[in-house]
Amino acid sequence: MSLPRPPRFTGLVAAPFTPFHADGSLNLAVIPCYARFLKQRGVRAAFVCGTTGEGASLSTEERERIAEAWIQADVLPVIVHTGHTSLPEARRLAAHAEKHGAAAFAALAPFFFKPRTPGELADWCAALASAAPALPFYYYHIPSMTGVSMPVIDVLKAAGDRIPNLAGVKYTHEDLADFSACLRHADGKFDLLFGRDEMLLEGAETGSLGAVGSTYNYASPLYVRLLAALAAGDRAQARALQDQSIAMIADCNAAGVTHLAASKALMPWLGIDCGPVRLPLAQPVPAQLATLRKKLTTLGFFEPGFAG
Repeated sequence: MSLPRPPRFTGLVAAPFTPFHADGSLNLAVIPCYARFLKQRGVRAAFVCGTTGEGASLSTEERERIAEAWIQADVLPVIVHTGHTSLPEARRLAAHAEKHGAAAFAALAPFFFKPRTPGELADWCAALASAAPALPFYYYHIPSMTGVSMPVIDVLKAAGDRIPNLAGVKYTHEDLADFSACLRHADGKFDLLFGRDEMLLEGAETGSLGAVGSTYNYASPLYVRLLAALAAGDRAQARALQDQSIAMIADCNAAGVTHLAASKALMPWLGIDCGPVRLPLAQPVPAQLATLRKKLTTLGFFEPGFAG
């Protein structure tokens, strides 16, 4: 028997960076201010301890402390990422999220020993989701990181009737045909959160009502304008704003480190210092940051309505 359909996440859902001190320890004191910063700039929920939050580089205890800090801030609804290569650890994180009042939880596919078929992935998701049966569960599809690339429509067909609390999918992939099929499946039963910031326009046009992304941490005003332009029927303006997003992402990709490291390092420019990234990620050096800041300034990054 399925649970009643939970409220859907709409608009922008930021995937926050995990704040660290210079020595790499958690800096949880940043989180309440960080949450208010996001809400004031049009973000509607937070997806914590995911890829952008360096969840795979955190201990289970650290992930629990981060989830608690975001939930206790009581500013935004919180989706807690609980994915893990260890099913018992994933179940522990899911039960913790339910106990502490998360709005939902999510999990990417295990990425060392990988499920080979939609049925095997559904088995794993069912075993995890049952650890927090009263909480909406989202499968997190990100084949670029997990290597699990089976069509999600097949996963929903295999899992939909087996997991009562399966609410939807965080879909971080470029396959719009598969994404559209998932949106239509079971009369639109599942909540599909689009996860490619540089394709938000295409995701929204396909039918997504909500989107999860890393650049919503610092450029949410741009994306709020993009969605408003699309809703008003001004596709040309929406396209122009999406192209600005693509250029911004390209500048971060060209910084000489990972996109995550470059993005996290620019947060102090907006007043939210999330500290360094954790090894094995490399921190940008001052010269790389100076070049990135110059490029973003030329692009208009610090102007009102972009990130300013």
